[in-house]
Amino acid sequence: MCGIAGFIGKADFDAALTIRQMTLTMVHRGPDDMGYELCSFGKKGSTYAALGHRRLKIIDLSDRGHQPMSNASGTIYIIYNGEVYNYMELKGELTSAGHSFNSTSDTEVILKAYEQWGTECFSRFNGMWAIAIIDKNQRKAILSRDRLGVKPLYYYKTPTDFVFASEIKAILKHPKIKKEPNMEKIIRYASGNYRYVDVDDMSYFKDIYQVPKSSFIEIDEALQIKTTAYWSLNPNLINHNIKDKDAIEQFRDIFADSVRLRLRSDVPVGCMLSGGMDSTSITCVAYKLLNHPIVTFSGITGTQKGVYDESEYINSVIRELNADYHYIKPDPSDIFDTVEEMLAWHDEPICTVTWYSLYLIAKKIKNEGISVVLNGHAGDELLAGYWDHYHYNFYDMFEDGEIDTMYNEIAAWADNHKRPVDEVNKTIRFITAMKKNRELEATKFTDYSYLLNAKYAVEKNKAILSQPVQFSDELSRRLYLELIYETVPAILRPEDRNTMSQSIESRSPFLDYRLIEFCFSLPARLKIRNGVGKWILREAMKGVLPEDVRTRKDKAGFIAPADEWFRTINKAQMYALINSESLKKRDIFDIVALNNMFEEHVAKVKNHQMVLWQIMNLELWFRMFFDE
Repeated sequence: MCGIAGFIGKADFDAALTIRQMTLTMVHRGPDDMGYELCSFGKKGSTYAALGHRRLKIIDLSDRGHQPMSNASGTIYIIYNGEVYNYMELKGELTSAGHSFNSTSDTEVILKAYEQWGTECFSRFNGMWAIAIIDKNQRKAILSRDRLGVKPLYYYKTPTDFVFASEIKAILKHPKIKKEPNMEKIIRYASGNYRYVDVDDMSYFKDIYQVPKSSFIEIDEALQIKTTAYWSLNPNLINHNIKDKDAIEQFRDIFADSVRLRLRSDVPVGCMLSGGMDSTSITCVAYKLLNHPIVTFSGITGTQKGVYDESEYINSVIRELNADYHYIKPDPSDIFDTVEEMLAWHDEPICTVTWYSLYLIAKKIKNEGISVVLNGHAGDELLAGYWDHYHYNFYDMFEDGEIDTMYNEIAAWADNHKRPVDEVNKTIRFITAMKKNRELEATKFTDYSYLLNAKYAVEKNKAILSQPVQFSDELSRRLYLELIYETVPAILRPEDRNTMSQSIESRSPFLDYRLIEFCFSLPARLKIRNGVGKWILREAMKGVLPEDVRTRKDKAGFIAPADEWFRTINKAQMYALINSESLKKRDIFDIVALNNMFEEHVAKVKNHQMVLWQIMNLELWFRMFFDE
């Protein structure tokens, strides 16, 4: 796990100094080693390239894993951030093909894989990565990003320069960069729900983009860019004929192997443990594979049991595994200072208050000397774990004429989750209308565009939901949108920045592409049954999880009582920010509307904690990156 940086073009500045400065901004991503390389490619060396690298030693702790790394002939150079978990299996293939190795690093495996298979190697990798390759023979540079975009890779292009890095702060060190806010992205963030912010490759800085996930781009000697997607999820995978027993066995095998691969490390590994199904499943499987007590990290964000305090379930796991456990309890009185600290690492506004608490957990993990941690991200998106997934499933049953099954599921759902049945009829009407107008999907969440000044009124939050996915059922479509465009991208960006700020590598077993493809091949009955979600995970984890966790029907998620914090502990700070001269001068918000909204929140007329968090982040971000 590392940080990479580079630029391509005619260097009419001190290239060596610039690449060093870019690379030094990311010491936190790689505190163990630094390297850079100046080289040229193109006809007669016409195109100049610089590569910089910061290394966090996880696999092969020797200096043989130093980067930039080149092949024996010096015609191919690579810098790389991430982990290719199946590198040992690929190394076996490459050895059989005649390649020899000087290290035990996965970087060298990637280099030799590119030599052997060219850009087809990316589809063979199982992992998370941001890779930059200079291929002198092909006279091009190649940037590749993993399937789900776990690892970041930003770039900025002018007619004469192409600049890239793991983090925006590194790009901003390049002398040709013009730093401007991207108002389109900012307005989307300020006026709508976080789900619809990270649906594209834009950043919060104008003209700084991300390399698309599941893709690689090729930059030729004239700095022309060609983008190629190497992976996409087939919407026609669903196997309605699979038997329950076979599905459970296959899921268990793939899931266990995903965890096994992500335990590969030459440094200590721990687990984030929330008390929910996903992180508990990973922790318990990891314990069985390692056959020794594992270190866990958990948070308690408030006093309400089962909502902000899941210690009842966490303690069940700790007792079962004899875990070396650690808890954190946030003190929200320091939230403004902590968010400022976080923004210095994140470079962009942060989606939800959840990441404030998770940042404190990341600091605790570092203090305990753990360099790799497993997390439970994306289990909900694969296995239908959110509240609205039930409704999409009811709708599909209604459309398919499975009326008796639908009524049985509704009754079980209403009983398990203490929800009114009227909610279902309302949702079915909503989904019926939504199929005719997909933009309605974004109206499930409050539209805060009324807080904007008049000149931004036309930029109301509209979700980019016209993606060409033709699933046969609405539940699969909803899960796909969350995985590819909505919640998972919004999760992965802050997860990477939080953990890497503390020089920690965070790994997500549910994002193994084999598990994703298998889960999307499963019919809904294997995800939701008897009024509870994640049915197949519950069945596969029999005998592995404590029963009180495996059979729990409620869902908390790792959330915090920020609504109450903003009414009490942080009320004065929030009021001061909303009425600050700096926020007024930005001319983005209607200050009267902001104050009215905040008064509604304080009076408990409505809960506006989400947008209050976003306004706080946005203003502190502007102060940090654009104010004198």
